[in-house]
Amino acid sequence: MSEREAFWQRLGSLKRLIYTIVMRGRFAHWGSRSRLEGPVVLDSPFLVSVGTGVFIREHAWLNAKDDRGDGAPTLHIGDGTYIGRFAHINAWRDVKIGKNVLIADRVFISDCEHQHADKHVPVAHQADPFIGAVHLHDGCWIGIGAVVLPGVTVGRNAVVAANAVVTQDVPDHAVAAGVPARIVRQL
Repeated sequence: MSEREAFWQRLGSLKRLIYTIVMRGRFAHWGSRSRLEGPVVLDSPFLVSVGTGVFIREHAWLNAKDDRGDGAPTLHIGDGTYIGRFAHINAWRDVKIGKNVLIADRVFISDCEHQHADKHVPVAHQADPFIGAVHLHDGCWIGIGAVVLPGVTVGRNAVVAANAVVTQDVPDHAVAAGVPARIVRQL
């Protein structure tokens, strides 16, 4: 690595550290050695608990809401987890991300969804209630562009392929792919 490249790398690390120091106090819990690479969008970060050694990339959107009404965190991010660029996570009541989970760029995860029952009211003006808990177990990998819908559990060390839409649970050590996602292989 050239001297110039090393300088820019150190500068990027310093920028990340400063951004993290400024933002970490807004969270319910912020683990040591965790980093935010800004900018990120944070809605109600006081409802987000972040473990140790977590890395959240730029333009991620962590969107939490106290749907239970108890003030406790609704989004839990486990130790060593990586959340990619432009990832969008909605946690109205219960989204748990385990340890050492890899969430690629442009992934969407949500425990809620917009209602659309009244055809005379724009969808944006209808409720968006909690539908079902989302749990991503330790060591799983959610591929680029994937969608994990409400009520889904992704098992330990499971893989969700790029652009998959997960509507049902993925067992431990399985590979899910497609729209809707289906189990294509056991690891």
